[in-house]
Amino acid sequence: MESLQMFAYSRTSVLIALQNINESKWDNQPSSFPNTIRWNAGHMYITAEVFLNKADPNYTVMHPEWEKLFIDGTSHLKWLEEPPTKEEIIHALEKQKERILTYSSADLNKDASETQVFHALSLHTVEAALQFVTWHDGLHLGILKSMEKTC
Repeated sequence: MESLQMFAYSRTSVLIALQNINESKWDNQPSSFPNTIRWNAGHMYITAEVFLNKADPNYTVMHPEWEKLFIDGTSHLKWLEEPPTKEEIIHALEKQKERILTYSSADLNKDASETQVFHALSLHTVEAALQFVTWHDGLHLGILKSMEKTC
């Protein structure tokens, strides 16, 4: 259950930060960053969706169409369609938080249906995937705050 509490704290911090960043800054790309605030916000969302779905196929990916906009390796410079608005992304992150918090400790302990491996890190359980998502949110929260100061 501590993993869920830590996720809730991390995601709440992300949501507060995003709500407080003026939308006029969401599409600026500071010279020292590869993407924008909008991209980072959408990236946090879609990364959580993909990682949790790979760990637990019962976790359904919402907004799968956002993957081509926000997954690793994408760039706002290559978007061919309008990205979701600030409100749409924040709403999706809030709903995702609610969905994730419905996991019980028994569900978290389940073996991942697909182990995800990154260098020395292996995500063998649903909880490990959630812990990665929590870390990932924190990482991008720092990026968001840095970007806001330089936009």
